[in-house]
Amino acid sequence: MKCKSLCLAVLLAGLAGPALAQTPVSGTIKCPKSDDSKTVDVRDQAGHVLILEKGSCSWSVPSEIAGLKSTAYTGADTVEVAGAKSQARGYAVMTMDNGDKAYARFQGTGTTTKEGTLTGEGTWSYTGGTGKLKGLKGKGTYKISGTPDAGSEAQLEGEYSLPEPSATANKK
Repeated sequence: MKCKSLCLAVLLAGLAGPALAQTPVSGTIKCPKSDDSKTVDVRDQAGHVLILEKGSCSWSVPSEIAGLKSTAYTGADTVEVAGAKSQARGYAVMTMDNGDKAYARFQGTGTTTKEGTLTGEGTWSYTGGTGKLKGLKGKGTYKISGTPDAGSEAQLEGEYSLPEPSATANKK
């Protein structure tokens, strides 16, 4: 009886290991002013606005996932600004060098100085992907800085996992 329990525990641990394996990922994006944005003044207090924006960024340090390097980044988000404080929530699509895509969502907070310098941080998570990145999962953090005229730069750090190829896929 002890051997059955121990053998079952070892087998389950062996199966769970690959499914839980996480691979580090990082990258840096530079974003100019948004391609498209709409600002609405809430009018309940000075400096309280809601912003809906969409934009494209370039990779100064590409992310690498499963041997693929990121080549493009587009994002859409909402930002609530109240004075010097802001909260952002949005979605991103990363295009890889082979054309596959990785999908992510993010949320964070920021502070803008009187001079217009923005600093902030937040979290992100992968929500899926296409091609080689189908079933992509992962999460991490980001730190952002910038100015209204020069745009912003964000450093991303985290980890990801992909499903193990099925036995039938290996036979093909």
